[in-house]
Amino acid sequence: MQLGEHLITSMKRGLYILLTCCLLPAISIAGLLKGKITDSKGEALPFATVFVQGTTIGTSANAQGEYQLTLTPGTHRVACQYIGYKQSNFTITIAGSETVAHDFKLEDQSLQMKEHVVKATEDPATYIMRKVIGRREFHKNQVRAFQTGIYLKGVFRTRQTPTKVLGQKVDATELGLDTAGRGILYLCEQMATYYKQDDKEQTIIHSVKESGDPNGLGFSTFPEVISFYDNNIQISDQINPRGFISPINDNAFNYYRYKLEGDYQEGGNTIYKIRVTPKRQYEPLFSGVLYIVDEEWAIHSLNMLVTKRSNMELIDTLKIEQMYLPLQKDMWVIKQQVLYPTMKILGFDFAGHFVTVYDDQKVNQPVPDSVFNKKIVSVYDKGANRKDTTYWAEARPVPLEVEEYIDYIVKDSLRLKYEDPRYIDSMRKRNNRIKLMDVVLTGITHTGKNSKLLFRTNSLLTGLVNFNTIEGLSVAPKVYWRYSSDTFHQLNGALAVRYGFGNSHLNAIGRFGYTEFSRDWRGRSWTTGIEAGKYVFQFNPNNPIEGLYNTIATLFYRKNYTKLYERWNGMAYFGKNYGTGLRWRASFAYQRRIPLDNSTDFTFAKADVGGFTDNIPDEFKTRVWEEHNASLLQLSLSYQPGYTYTQYPDYLMAHGSDAPVFTVSYEKGIPNLFDSKVDFDKWKVNVRDNIGLKLMGSLSYNIGAGGFMNTNYVSIPDLNHLNGNQLTLASPYLESFQLAPYYLYSNQEPLYGEAHLEWQLKGFITNKIPLLRQLRWYLVTGTNAYYVNEDLYHVEAFVGIDNLGYEKLRFLRIDYVHGWNSLGQRMSGVRLGITPGGLVRVNLSDTNGEW
Repeated sequence: MQLGEHLITSMKRGLYILLTCCLLPAISIAGLLKGKITDSKGEALPFATVFVQGTTIGTSANAQGEYQLTLTPGTHRVACQYIGYKQSNFTITIAGSETVAHDFKLEDQSLQMKEHVVKATEDPATYIMRKVIGRREFHKNQVRAFQTGIYLKGVFRTRQTPTKVLGQKVDATELGLDTAGRGILYLCEQMATYYKQDDKEQTIIHSVKESGDPNGLGFSTFPEVISFYDNNIQISDQINPRGFISPINDNAFNYYRYKLEGDYQEGGNTIYKIRVTPKRQYEPLFSGVLYIVDEEWAIHSLNMLVTKRSNMELIDTLKIEQMYLPLQKDMWVIKQQVLYPTMKILGFDFAGHFVTVYDDQKVNQPVPDSVFNKKIVSVYDKGANRKDTTYWAEARPVPLEVEEYIDYIVKDSLRLKYEDPRYIDSMRKRNNRIKLMDVVLTGITHTGKNSKLLFRTNSLLTGLVNFNTIEGLSVAPKVYWRYSSDTFHQLNGALAVRYGFGNSHLNAIGRFGYTEFSRDWRGRSWTTGIEAGKYVFQFNPNNPIEGLYNTIATLFYRKNYTKLYERWNGMAYFGKNYGTGLRWRASFAYQRRIPLDNSTDFTFAKADVGGFTDNIPDEFKTRVWEEHNASLLQLSLSYQPGYTYTQYPDYLMAHGSDAPVFTVSYEKGIPNLFDSKVDFDKWKVNVRDNIGLKLMGSLSYNIGAGGFMNTNYVSIPDLNHLNGNQLTLASPYLESFQLAPYYLYSNQEPLYGEAHLEWQLKGFITNKIPLLRQLRWYLVTGTNAYYVNEDLYHVEAFVGIDNLGYEKLRFLRIDYVHGWNSLGQRMSGVRLGITPGGLVRVNLSDTNGEW
């Protein structure tokens, strides 16, 4: 009996081993088809598509036309196609793990003109495009659920490199370029799986490789499929926040001309070639070719181009190529997308390509809910950026070019050089050298060994030397420092010393803080610190007047706008950022406030331009301004809903949100504590947002309300102050009033309202005005309003021109502003400002605006 059982058990094991051995080849063995794709003249066809007919399984060639495709054992019908060329097919049988070489030579697509199209009652191209536009919504919405494998390869090259940039020598070899300044600046590969169902999305990134950076993480979200079935195509806010008008837009005939260049047969379908041309220049329009499937009126492929004349910013040209494959009757799915950006700036000439290959697509098949996470939209596999060379050699579907192989090797060598402690120390010493431009423009920066300790100073441009009627000539050096024991723990501080030669006052104040960053949640942190010392402050704690501006106004125009007082200060603060859009801060401060008087009337301006005013603004002459103590408690809370996140291999990071930011603040003047005289309760709420209006630009707003609940004793610095401006240089947009006097509207009323609205047209309207559209000047308009009651309000409206400058250095803006107020005054003025958020950022204040 035992022998029988043993025999049966042995037979089961043997059968299991036999079945395993039989099944393993079917699971793991695969053949490789590889070769080159050229045209009839032998020229390589970059990024041609190779796929198994009847499926969406396939690959793309590289920029040299070389391809490789993994095939399971069996017989396959393999097709190769390229925009504008005749599809080529052949049959291959894979027996095991062999490698088969096959080159494709594609012939130019010969075009015909179908008789039934020619006889249509409308112009042939118009007839076809009307049909396509009529089915736009159908094709846009037919994919309710989508799953696909993705491979991305992004390459950015420089075709020309300057020897110097802004006076600084450029060493091309330090960038991994050849001696002529040409080569690859950036190379990245990624593989992922993408899921979409209704409004839910998820990207799982399996592997990523960045040349020269073993810790590189590539793109957390892949370049989106640019859907030409959308009326307005949003490629990137940096490229054009208005988006671009699709040639399949519902109103496309208002913007485009179409020409039928012919048709051809492919896979039993008639494909029409339609030439697309903008009717007008300097509008957000494409030019290029659409290939349309007859009867189904779907996109077969396309080749589209946008340029500077399409209202494009940042880059000069962007070519888009897409190839679709039929998944089933009346359903074509994206197979490949290639983006070709080019850009010239500061003597550099950049060009690149980003090829995205979609493989094994599944459409409208149920996706398990467990795949999706409402907040986490992108997830990296553990070790996604730790894959070795063997993995990539087997996994990448698009062969590397020789130059790309070399770049991986060169960048690894450079990385070892840059990570060498001796090189790091030599560069640190070089960067620590004090240069005249540092003293004048940016401030001096000094980095300690191992880059753990950093010191930075202010500069002449940011307040090192000032002149005002209270202190006369003042020297105000500031030193900011930061010590990082590791990535997640940081000590920081600041020290400011100020001496006024006019009033002989020496002041000094310092801050010491500690910040701890979360290891597994980037953007999550808490901070605490203390501040102590004596310094000079403006009556408005928002410091609306920059020291440099006031110096110029005082010395050359006899306008002493800055009004100051001295203050002994002691403060403790604590804050937390949850990394979810929620943050709060609390502080307690003890202050001893000391009045100051003018000490000089020196100026270069002639006497007939007017006289200096007292240090106490006229608006406060009826108020008691005396030396006193103040104990203050301040609380603030802000929240921006709608955060989404990427789960990287070792940490979580927020993408941010398009939702408004809501802020609530409260300040309490505590009487009698440390002999404090102030006694008040002040509150404020505001909401801020930027809304994209597509072709009409964007609308930004900052709306708030506030007031006092208790006014037993309110000192001048504690009043509600608006941020005014009496200079030709514009004060910060969406935060201030360009024509309002600095202290005319200061009050302690129980309720006030404040609103800033700005419409950035981004080429809307100006692209129709001949001169302005060539200059790429954009209109901006809006209003600023402050209302307390019918006896105290200020309103102003403005219209201006933005995007002034040359080439990509466009950061200037000029506005004409007209205002009126409760005193019956009407005022107007011109304001010259700097647009925030561009390639060039100019800041004439120090890092901390408080002192």
